[in-house]
Amino acid sequence: MGLHVVAVDLGPEKMALARKLGAEITIDAKTQNPPAEVQKQIGGAHGVLVTAVSTTAFKQAIGMLRRGGTCVLNGLPPGEFPISIFDVVLSGYTIRGSIVGTRLDMEEALAFAAEGKVKAAVETHPLDSINEIFECLKTGRVNGRIVLAIGDRASAQAAEKLQISKMSSRESLRKK
Repeated sequence: MGLHVVAVDLGPEKMALARKLGAEITIDAKTQNPPAEVQKQIGGAHGVLVTAVSTTAFKQAIGMLRRGGTCVLNGLPPGEFPISIFDVVLSGYTIRGSIVGTRLDMEEALAFAAEGKVKAAVETHPLDSINEIFECLKTGRVNGRIVLAIGDRASAQAAEKLQISKMSSRESLRKK
């Protein structure tokens, strides 16, 4: 698609996943200042997509933009975040909200996936591991998406294919 991707997330495991999925630059927001790093390394981003459910991430995203850049807010954290009208106007930023795409967007996204242009991290787990998975979600230890397999056969197949590299509850899932 011709994009140069900078990924911002929390922790070394997520940095490794982002690089594996094609990010050219990774910034660990636990140990680095994302706006300062993006400005220093590439002079600001043309576009920033915020999927995190975090007002801190929303604030940082605006700081990552270059003059004329666009920020798309997709995550829905509670509360509000202040933004400098002065900076938005003088820098020519565009700020948009986006909940879901259109049918055309979905067709294009599926076409990208069919052409191998989209990579995803997907883990399959048996339904009976739901409590461990919720704990991992609460503590930010899920990389990508998780699919829950329903039924004895599906659970057995999922357990055989279990490839969790980041979840500390790995051993408890295998025992089931």
